[in-house]
Amino acid sequence: MNRPPKRFDPRWGILLLWTAFLLGGLGLYRLSGGHIREYLVWRWMVTFHVPVAPVDDYRIVVTKSEHRLVVHAGDREVKAFRAAISEHGPAPRKTWEDELTPEGIFMIASMQYESRFGPRQMLLETTAQSLADYELQYGADGRRRLEAWSEGHGPLDTIWEVYAFNEGNPGYPIWNDILIHGGGSDRDWTWGCIALDDADVIELFEILRGSRAGGLGVAVEIRP
Repeated sequence: MNRPPKRFDPRWGILLLWTAFLLGGLGLYRLSGGHIREYLVWRWMVTFHVPVAPVDDYRIVVTKSEHRLVVHAGDREVKAFRAAISEHGPAPRKTWEDELTPEGIFMIASMQYESRFGPRQMLLETTAQSLADYELQYGADGRRRLEAWSEGHGPLDTIWEVYAFNEGNPGYPIWNDILIHGGGSDRDWTWGCIALDDADVIELFEILRGSRAGGLGVAVEIRP
């Protein structure tokens, strides 16, 4: 007499799903240094080239000549920090090669807990200005490269698209990668970024986490 086949117990399936979920969560926790939410938001924006949305509850003003970064909440000054700029001087950035600190109004595009320049970093969305500078630098040839990229890949309108463009055009990069990071502010030493003391960049980071989008979209005005 044949025995009836054993039926699969659905409880085992649920257990396997929970085990996979827990192991995946543990892997993400380790990969993100414990900051899973921030890591997932960053990966989502990078993968799908999501533009950053502006917020108006906080803003930052950097004055290069004063080596000063001030963070505001509404009309109230929250904190001021000493800041270092490019090692090449105070002139505004115009090309990839000059490695100067740009001037203008930008937005924070990512809030990252890991950095090669200290304990935190905030990436600035600089695309509109860097594209205008690119066309001035390269003229008609530059416009043709930008138009060809847009025809093949869609609008070149985010910092994430700029990274992709530069990978595809290594000999003619668009300037980007301007950060607020740590590493010290006692001298001008960066390649265009804004550097604070390590304790100060952590404090700034925590202040900005109180913004509506956790720091993303906060305006950063860099003045001469």
